[in-house]
Amino acid sequence: MDVLVDYYNIPRQESRKGITYVVDRIMSAIVPSYLDERDRRVDIRLYGGWYEEKAPTRDAQHLQAELSGPLRLPIHGDRHSIMVSVELAYSMRCDPSYHLWRTLRQKQAPRDLMFIDPTDAGCRHPNWCPLRPSYDFFTQGKCLEADCPVTNPLVVRRREQKLVDTMLAADVLFNVHMKAHQVAVVSSDDDMWPIINTALQFGVNVVHVQTIPRSTGSSDYLRKTSADYVELSLFKESKDGTRGV
Repeated sequence: MDVLVDYYNIPRQESRKGITYVVDRIMSAIVPSYLDERDRRVDIRLYGGWYEEKAPTRDAQHLQAELSGPLRLPIHGDRHSIMVSVELAYSMRCDPSYHLWRTLRQKQAPRDLMFIDPTDAGCRHPNWCPLRPSYDFFTQGKCLEADCPVTNPLVVRRREQKLVDTMLAADVLFNVHMKAHQVAVVSSDDDMWPIINTALQFGVNVVHVQTIPRSTGSSDYLRKTSADYVELSLFKESKDGTRGV
């Protein structure tokens, strides 16, 4: 069984506990109720921005150091065990020898950002507001000193994952093509719904493990699912609103 994990969709406070903890949560959610008797091997693939240009990112290096090889986990009430392999998804299942580089890229800040005047936002000290220089810089796009060459694009950057969602979707389709009877998708990103529905339409059982409480709007997508769809929670929420396992 393939378990495809949108790693950066896992809440940061949970992923900080380490990959062993995350894998244990995934397996605890799926095993034994939703793992088919035919499955004695689980392949967990972690999708994320693992390369900046062709250099592994810090997260990729940290996770790779944690991954010490296949694990064997017992099935409760069963004498057998499951072979669990965990790997970073550097390539697609249909073409494993071809690495997809530059999956984490630095880009300029979005052009459609809005900046509100601190006074209009309720600043009580408009004459010496420390936000005023920043507001003037972002609204004008450059330093206010005439001889300074610094502009907004030179100092404002954001990191963005590329190819990651479509790589995960392509691997779901690979399972469809290979006539897999079951696949698990670990993500609460609404972008996953089209590919989940596609797999269901082709008769693949989908175990959808939500990483955060499902949003109200997602119920619209559930109307298209069938008996082949199972939704689970990776991190349960207690009655007092705190997260547990």
